[in-house]
Amino acid sequence: MIPPRLRTRAFWVTLVDVAVILFASSALVVVLGGRTRIDVDGVRVSIRGATNLFLLAAAFGVFRLAIGRRLGPLPAVRPGDFSRFEEERLRLARTDPASREVWICAGLTLAGSLIWIAPHLWHIRAVPDPGDPLYSAWSIARLIHQLTTDPRHLFDGNIFFPLPRTLTYSDMRFLEAFVGAPFLIAGVDPLIVANALMLVAFPACGLATFYAAWRLTGDPRAALVAGMLGAWHPFHAEHYSHLELNWVMFVPLATIAGLRLIAAPSRRRGFIFGLAVAGQWLASMYIGVMLMSFLVPLLAVAAIAWRLRPTRGLLAAALAAGVVLAPALAMLGYPYMRGREAHGERGLQEVQDGSAVPTDYGATHIRLTTYSWHTRRGNHGEREIFPGTSILALGAIGMIPPLTGASIAAIVAGAAAFDWSLGLNGLTYDDLNKRLLVYRGMRVPARFSVILGSALALLGAIGARRLIRLGRSPRTQAAICGVLAAGVLFDLRFDPRLRSYFPTMPAIYDRVTPDMVLAELPRDNHDIDYMYFSTRHWAHLIGGYSGYIPIASDVRYGFQHFPEPDALARLHAFGATHVTYNCAFESRPWRCDAALKALAENPTLELVAGERWQNAQVALYKFK
Repeated sequence: MIPPRLRTRAFWVTLVDVAVILFASSALVVVLGGRTRIDVDGVRVSIRGATNLFLLAAAFGVFRLAIGRRLGPLPAVRPGDFSRFEEERLRLARTDPASREVWICAGLTLAGSLIWIAPHLWHIRAVPDPGDPLYSAWSIARLIHQLTTDPRHLFDGNIFFPLPRTLTYSDMRFLEAFVGAPFLIAGVDPLIVANALMLVAFPACGLATFYAAWRLTGDPRAALVAGMLGAWHPFHAEHYSHLELNWVMFVPLATIAGLRLIAAPSRRRGFIFGLAVAGQWLASMYIGVMLMSFLVPLLAVAAIAWRLRPTRGLLAAALAAGVVLAPALAMLGYPYMRGREAHGERGLQEVQDGSAVPTDYGATHIRLTTYSWHTRRGNHGEREIFPGTSILALGAIGMIPPLTGASIAAIVAGAAAFDWSLGLNGLTYDDLNKRLLVYRGMRVPARFSVILGSALALLGAIGARRLIRLGRSPRTQAAICGVLAAGVLFDLRFDPRLRSYFPTMPAIYDRVTPDMVLAELPRDNHDIDYMYFSTRHWAHLIGGYSGYIPIASDVRYGFQHFPEPDALARLHAFGATHVTYNCAFESRPWRCDAALKALAENPTLELVAGERWQNAQVALYKFK
């Protein structure tokens, strides 16, 4: 029995040991090229050299010798606690069947993952904004259209005529399109399919986190709490318009599959791990790259903690993972690399704008109902990344020693994800950006916050298990679990903030055929509407919207000076065979009559179709 006084001393010495490790490792990172500058409430912390960090490590080292010379490294982690490492490894190595309690908790996780999106379930065609949801609908519909009609040119969108591979100008939604293919082929409205895929993401993320937490902790009640954290992480609220960024259910699945592979390597586990990573890559290349970055420190620390040794089983597992993952990486990576030739790499200013600062982790998004009083209420470049009080509290409890191998791995990898989310404001991301080509196509490093959120959710499961086990009876433990789950639901509740979208498309598109090239006007930020309308006819569009927007000078002139005869002549010379004009999209309604008159008097145009739509005139013209 260790005296309380000695336990307290060991705890403080352990904290000093952690400080020495932190400053020494940070100094090493700076020596290897890491740099950062952080502004917090007017106070600037600049790290440009390793000298001060080494001095701090040395100072804490001297202090540590003074207060704990006779104590070994990290004395609060007692030798007997290392049995926890083996106990955890054996639990992850086993394949225990799901008990009745597991199925009940999984069902509760599913129900809880649907609560806050119920308004969208009742209004399936509504949108949170008339932008990216329509882009997602166009993207998945175009991919399936190409797959069924012209698979040799799979990544050719019908935007930015005549450029090829325009689907690669933004993050791919390949897996989402594949899942929605039966409905799209059957003729279901692509917007309904895209919205349904968005709604599926919430229970899928909840159940994936539940499964990972159950395998990690062995406690389905703690996994239920973690499932709520995974389903309602504020990243989903912030990116409710981005289908591909909500399909992150493979992050916890790949995490737990990787840990189970390290715990007991086998060909089957390697295959499952490869499937999980490939699934995330196919759902969102952006998050796929971030997941693979996160898995490197996570699995390295777990391998050290569990004393993994090179064996034939490990080699077979690695080969099985590679057999699955390599084709997926090549299938999307190759066309994206070719597409890079057209649009180049992200500029440093774009990356800087998408790099978080530490204070962004205190900024709440407007959709988070509980924190509506605290919202910055503005567009901050996807940098309102507050993870929620509940996940921070439970994660902190999960980080209290004694720790296991998986929890240490989650802490280390989560810290790396936090640094990467800071982008060019952090220690190491600038080196990744300089040395690895894949990072130079990423505009918003702050999105690493979703990877950090997944690590916190697993640590939160450990924290929830500790709190639940404070109960002395099964009934008390169930009550604690219920309180924790309800607290997460209240803390992370959000309002989808839906709005109606046009119930119909203009009937003029019934006269449009795929061989036409359309110049659609006015633009006025309605390019995405025209793209969505094109899912009815699949004609080529001179304009468009994407992560990259390559508009030729003649096209830009034609759009800006429409309906002048010279502007129309330039659009025609560029390749446009037809022009549409939609008065419902005119931001200056008084221009409508004058524009229609100019189009009617232009001798190079012939009216093909006209109608009233949304109480405004819409017309389709053909160049003679």
